[in-house]
Amino acid sequence: MSSYSLPEAVPAASSRRLSGNAVWALLLSLPLLWLLVFLIVPVLVVLIVSFFQPTLSGFERAFTLDNYRALLSSGPFFSTLLNTLLSALITTVVTFLVGFWVAYYLALVVPNLRTRFALFIIALAPFFTSFLIRAVAWIPMMGREGVLNSALLSLGITSQPLDFLLFSNFAVRVAMAQLYLLFMISPIFFSLSTIEPAVLEAARDMGARWWSILWEILLPLARPGIVIGAVFVFVLSMGDFATVRLIGGGASTSVGLSIQNFVTYMQFPQAAAAASILVLVTVLGVVLLLRWGAIGEEL
Repeated sequence: MSSYSLPEAVPAASSRRLSGNAVWALLLSLPLLWLLVFLIVPVLVVLIVSFFQPTLSGFERAFTLDNYRALLSSGPFFSTLLNTLLSALITTVVTFLVGFWVAYYLALVVPNLRTRFALFIIALAPFFTSFLIRAVAWIPMMGREGVLNSALLSLGITSQPLDFLLFSNFAVRVAMAQLYLLFMISPIFFSLSTIEPAVLEAARDMGARWWSILWEILLPLARPGIVIGAVFVFVLSMGDFATVRLIGGGASTSVGLSIQNFVTYMQFPQAAAAASILVLVTVLGVVLLLRWGAIGEEL
């Protein structure tokens, strides 16, 4: 009896294994299909269009490198690209300097887990509103007759309103830092939450100073969260054009805003070329961040 049941059990187990592998293959194919349809294909389409010949009403399918030559030999576009890169780097650094301490306080200073997550939800509260609403809110805050200038005049710190607080590169970078701060806080918070308080207490018992604990324990253990947050903020800042348009008021530029202007005037190949250059610079920046953080070794 048993000699006949064994051959039947093997195919049954094999079929279950095959069905399980098919389910996993289907689950893995869904995100890959999503990336293919909504990321890879659009990027390839933009790249192809960037080599088309522009016309007054759009483009014709004739291969040319003139779009890239015109952009890369253009002084204004090159300065715009540098300004975009500088704004993204400044925003990333500022959000890290502010976000790390917010995440540190939430993860390691607040003792109660329920209170910790309640404060984290409160930190999320501004992000329950629209991105544009939060950006526009900076105009009455930093304008010539805004809250900040009025306070400075009332306290006698300045004798006249400060113009650089709005419609300037400074205003754009401050607004972007506030808008993207949560993308830095969240991954750092979750990285610091994995640190056992006993580790920090042991370091203090061994005579480690606060700076040594920060430099040798907190920052290395929080490095994956820092790198992930930096990638989020850097990528979002590089592609931002709404904040530049609203807060910059024409005094600040970005590649994203230039792309929008190209599309407005139906210069689609030039817009595609500018977008391709922006994607290339952004990808290089992300690669450098990942290499610096050695993120693959930590996850």
